[in-house]
Parts: sequence; C-alpha cells; structure tokens
Amino acid sequence: MLFLESKLLNHTIDATGRTTLLQQLADRELVPVIRSHRLRCFEDVLLDHDHVNEMEAALASSTDSTIGEPFVRGDLFCFQDYILFLVFEDDTDALRAGIVYEANTAEPFRKLDAFRQEVRNLLLEQTDTIADWQSTTPPMPQGFRTFVERQDADLLYTSLRKETMSKRILAASKLEDESARVFLRTARNAHQEGYAARLLNGNTESQQIPIQRLEDAGLVEREVQISCRKTGHALFRLPNPHALAVVTVSDATCSECGAPVADENVEEVIAPTQLASSLLEDGSWLVSRLHFLLRDMGVPEREIAVGPSEGTGYGQLMANICGESFLILTRDGDLTPAFARWAIDLEIDTEASHLVIVATGRIHKEAGVLLQNHSRRRVSGGQDFEMIIADDAATAGRELEAALERVSQRVVAEQLCVLDGSAGFSVSRLVLTKFQLLRARAPQQAEVVTESEPDFSAPSAPLTLAAHASGSNGEVFDVEAS
Repeated sequence: MLFLESKLLNHTIDATGRTTLLQQLADRELVPVIRSHRLRCFEDVLLDHDHVNEMEAALASSTDSTIGEPFVRGDLFCFQDYILFLVFEDDTDALRAGIVYEANTAEPFRKLDAFRQEVRNLLLEQTDTIADWQSTTPPMPQGFRTFVERQDADLLYTSLRKETMSKRILAASKLEDESARVFLRTARNAHQEGYAARLLNGNTESQQIPIQRLEDAGLVEREVQISCRKTGHALFRLPNPHALAVVTVSDATCSECGAPVADENVEEVIAPTQLASSLLEDGSWLVSRLHFLLRDMGVPEREIAVGPSEGTGYGQLMANICGESFLILTRDGDLTPAFARWAIDLEIDTEASHLVIVATGRIHKEAGVLLQNHSRRRVSGGQDFEMIIADDAATAGRELEAALERVSQRVVAEQLCVLDGSAGFSVSRLVLTKFQLLRARAPQQAEVVTESEPDFSAPSAPLTLAAHASGSNGEVFDVEAS
C-alpha cells in the first residue's frame, strides 16, 4: 500500500519562476524528472546542449500564448523508496509539495519537511515575505469521529489491550486455526465442570492439537490436578508438583468418596489461560488479529479505532484511510440475519464507505440477501460503496489489503493527474509501477513472517463471498478462500 502526504503554500509563481525553481532544485541534487526528460529531448533535437535553455523558454512562451496553458505544471523527484512532487495549482495560485511512500519508508515526514523547507528557502530569495505551508490532510469523516468518541467510553479496556498487545498478537494468530479454538473451548468447559483430566485420557482429540505451540503463545498452561478415583470429579488444581507435596502429606480427605487425598488420582492437565479466555470471549481474537493486519499494512495507529464489546459476540473496529472510512465487523460464528441487521445499522450510523464483515461460520441465506440489498441501495443512491464478506481473518486481510491499495491508487491519481499532460503519459501509473517493481525485487514480507512464525495448517474453508460495489461497478462476485 502506498501513502501520500502533501502541504499547500499560497504563493503565485509565474512561468519563468517555475523553471528557475526547478533548476535551483536540480542544482541541489533534487533532479526534476519531467524537466530532465524534456531537456534531453531538446538536446537530441538540437544535437548539442548549448541552446537547450533557449528552446525551453521559447516553447514555454508559445504554449502560454497559443493554448493558454502553463508549460510547467509541476514535477517529480524520485528516490529509492519514495517520490517527492511539486504541483503548481493554477486555479488557486498555490504550490503543493508532497511525498509518495511505502509503509517501510524511513522517516517520510522528515523527508517531506526538508523538501518543503528547501523550496520555501529558494522562494524567499525572490521575495521578501512568504506564507507558511498549510496541511491538506482530508478531514476526518464524521462517522469515524463519532466511533472514536464511543471508543473513549471503553478507555480502560483499550489501555489494557495495548499493554499486552504483543502477547495478544501472537495468541490471536494461533486462534486462526479452528481446531485450536475448539480445543480451548472444550478445555475451558471441562475445567468449569471439573473434568479437565479427560483432556489427556483419549476422550478428546487433544493429540492432534500442537499443545506446545499453544503453551508458547500463552494460551494454555500445565497444572497438576487431583481427582476422585470413583467419580473422576476434580478436587484440587495446583500450579506445580511442589504444591502437590503439601497436599498429599496432609490428612485431607476426598469430599466425594471420603478416601485420603494422597490415594486419589494425580494427573497433569492442560488449563486455558486468562489470555485465552479473554480472546475467545466475544470473539475478540478476531478484532486483535485484524487490528494487527491493518498495522502490518502500514495504517497508522491513530487512524484505527476499536469499538467496545457489547457482550453480543460482535466485534467492531474502524480505520480512516485517506479520508475514507472502513467499518470492520467480526463474529466468531455464523453470519446470521441478526448480525447482518446489526452490521447494516452500524454502517448507516457511521456512514462508512467500506463495510468489511468477517464471520468464521456459514453465511445464512437471509443474511446474504439483506447485505446484498443494502449494498445495491447504497450504490443506486449515488454513493461510492464497497462491501467485503470473508469467512476467516486471512481472507479478510487479503481483501482489505486490496481495498486499501485501490484507495491509495485513487488518491495518488487525484494528486498527480495534473502532470499527465507534461509527461505525455499517466504519471500516477508511472509512480505505481515503480513501487510494484520495487516490491517484486524485495523479499516478500509474507514469506518472512511465515518462516519466522510458523502457524497452524489452515483448515479447509467454506466459500467466501466478497461483494464489491462502487459508483461504476455494482456487481457481486465470489472469492474462494485460499
């Protein structure tokens, strides 16, 4: 995903001043791509470089007088992992400076500030006073602002979640495996009923679960349990064998059969941790996982808001991407009509332009119809709208990344399309292709994560429905979860 930041300077620059500014930037090793391309073309036409500047001035004067359009509209300044740009806004008599960068670009704001300061210093050499740069960041959508205000009501929960963020991230990644979630729920229920020892005597499929991985992730812990030989009911749960010695040497007796505790069954059992219970409750592991995926894509923490749990098993979070709001709703279970209605109500309330629904169970037919009808109503009402429905976090992550990429591409095109006429081709496509080739040469981040953090084998997933609707495309299409 690409990111773009820009600022505006209210300052009028004539045709000669624009060329002079670009030349001065070139002298400071900030080479303007479009102007350099033109100068090489002039040199090839003249067969020398002595009169290149004269030809540039003549063509600039001719363009201004014949078609009434400026010869210099702006330029690009390319570096390894980022691109700076200048655009002269003729409608507002202003200058816009910005940067296009990736999530792993180091200190992009410092680079942009240094570039803006360089431009401002050069302009100050030609005039006595000049205004300061102004931010052009899109206003925060009102729906996202309202969502953040609701988040403040659950500030304590949010703070606790951030304190254990690293543990939750690792644990949530393990819970993507459905068999692990089933095992943990079974273990929790067994402990609540006092029959945890059955988890190790063949009554469950615990042998197929990588217990060590769950333990390393902090989802389970090993305990010593004393249970009645006759009924199998748990009597004591002890944290370690040292505590067992204290109990067995005492005169304590079994509350079930009256026999001495020292004569009862002593077994090691697997107990879900408090972290596991917290993540499984209301399916909050899904929210934690998607929050991590958004951060991994480069979305700033300040642009993500996690909604409070309402005790219904529904999770909610929002992201603000370049002024467009993404509403992400989760449920560790079926996509039921009740969940669909709640999602539609919340989407209307937040006015989100992108609705992402993640439900790990099956999609009820009525729920699918409700959501598709809502999507068609939004599109027919003249609103840009996109809806994605996924059945697991991995599929949701891929679809989210593609959606964020579409948004960033649209923003880059809107900011740089004014330079297309000067370059003779789509400048935004040029920029996007540069970063695509850069990614192709670099090691894939997903492969690095897979090698350093092995995960469960993904279970066979049912069909995933992804409904994409926009102002130009209101169709619904299916996506197979891979």
